[in-house]
Amino acid sequence: MSGYDDFEYARSAIDSQVISYLLKPISMAELTQALKDIHKRMEERFHSFAPASETRDLSLAIATLMMDRYSSNLSEEERVDLLRNCGMVFSSPYELVTVSLNIHKASIIPQNAAQLADNVLRRSFICGSFVAGGRILTLLASEDGFSRLGDALDELYYMAKRYFGDECTIGVSRVFDRLQYCGIAYREAVDAARLAEDPGIHHVGAVQAMSERQMISESDIASRFDTALFSGDPDKLEGFLREAFLSSSSELAVLQIFMVCQGVLRASLGDIEAKEMLRSFGLQDPLGSGLDLDSLKSRVIEFCVAGQAALANSSQAGIEVLVNRALNIIENRYMEDDLSLGSVSEELHVSPNYLSANMKKYAGDTFVNLLINRRMEAAKSLVQRGQLKIGEIAEACGYTDQHYFSFCFKKYYGVSPVKMRHAEVEA
Repeated sequence: MSGYDDFEYARSAIDSQVISYLLKPISMAELTQALKDIHKRMEERFHSFAPASETRDLSLAIATLMMDRYSSNLSEEERVDLLRNCGMVFSSPYELVTVSLNIHKASIIPQNAAQLADNVLRRSFICGSFVAGGRILTLLASEDGFSRLGDALDELYYMAKRYFGDECTIGVSRVFDRLQYCGIAYREAVDAARLAEDPGIHHVGAVQAMSERQMISESDIASRFDTALFSGDPDKLEGFLREAFLSSSSELAVLQIFMVCQGVLRASLGDIEAKEMLRSFGLQDPLGSGLDLDSLKSRVIEFCVAGQAALANSSQAGIEVLVNRALNIIENRYMEDDLSLGSVSEELHVSPNYLSANMKKYAGDTFVNLLINRRMEAAKSLVQRGQLKIGEIAEACGYTDQHYFSFCFKKYYGVSPVKMRHAEVEA
């Protein structure tokens, strides 16, 4: 309510997401009618969720980027195109955030409930959501920052409480600037919501990312799945999956393993054969399959065992997948100071010479050089942003010694980190 009758003042209120604007003096009848109109609009919004089929393609695309570690084979442009082709369009430069909305007592959340998050958040950001494991997961993109994120999440929190009639918790990842970090941001948002002790909105920095109180997480189960898949032993794989699914009542663990398996098959067998396998098992759309959790677990186990057999028929595919796994480790863990050819070879159960030779053959360079390239790429980006000290950048890129980091940086780029930063400032 305001005494100002200037149009520009009213328009600024509308830009701030004000629903209704009343000019004083105001009668009780006028105020009552305005509140009734606002209530009607809120009720209409509750019932305006689009059918899940209308957003299914976008949901699957976002789920793939968050859960499928083999989507790291895609370039950043390919990831953007994947979302753009499904209707989520944004331009460079952009920033991204992942949000996890957990409903405390709801064991099943309908797929079209993803529209709850979209309807609220789309007024301020470019976004897409999907439902999995009793959570609504949302990817937010913005071309002008996230200064309005707090207000938008407040509205989502209170609307979700009313819609579901239950307490809820919202977990928020850090802001990131590349879709390749979707998997990391997804785990941050899920952990922030899961580990929070109270309902409300919780950012990842406010909770302990890996609490000792935490049971084996879905991401841990999915990461150990690789070893069982590539063991070549169907009994071992099936036994691992049944044990893993028995220890987790979450649909997310099943979906993560499914995403990893179909990603391996895409990389090894090609899209056509992988899609045919998905069709034969009725898993083209696991998010909208309509299967209950037990049936979905059984179907995914059958699919994974069949996928293992298909991989075993091509040793060449196995080598390429091995290289892809090593590249994926570099991409997601380059910041670990103890990451090395030896440690990765041991993790992948191959000799260092075998891994290094195949990396050079199929990835174009040795493991060590590819690791250095990735660390230097990350270091350059952080130096140019100018937000962190050089010592902090060194640590973030896997170097424990700042002086050695500066030496490597200058050798790689021909200029020290400090000089590059000064050049950016002067430019």
